[in-house]
Amino acid sequence: MKNRKIATWCVALTIALAVAGCSLLSHSTPTATLKAFYEASKKKDATAMKKTLSKGSLDMFEKQAKEQGKSFDDLLKSDQNTPDKMPETRNEKISGDTATLEVKNDQTNKWDTLPFVKEDGEWKIAFDKFINEMMKGLGEPKIK
Repeated sequence: MKNRKIATWCVALTIALAVAGCSLLSHSTPTATLKAFYEASKKKDATAMKKTLSKGSLDMFEKQAKEQGKSFDDLLKSDQNTPDKMPETRNEKISGDTATLEVKNDQTNKWDTLPFVKEDGEWKIAFDKFINEMMKGLGEPKIK
């Protein structure tokens, strides 16, 4: 009887750890997604970077790579000036399948609002939306 209780607890603990592990691997929050992107950037791991980007961002970077005569992976690797430490973040806000996270820009000492979208159950960085918002602020036309 006692062995059965121990076995039941072991199974429950294993399931709980597996669920927690899957949540961490699946970028369960926008902050976790940004951290995964940062770590991939440091390693110049284009495949891992792509996994954190929204479909709109992937399309935008693909188009940019073609215009520059580069491969998509080379564009991602070359455009990265990864800071030595993860940027400071604050004010993660989730509303349905969209979210924002404020990220400190150490060069300007200001906070930028980075948008995220949930695609296939995963939080993805929406750089396409971020750039379009920046362009709007400058009075520039929207990027397609």
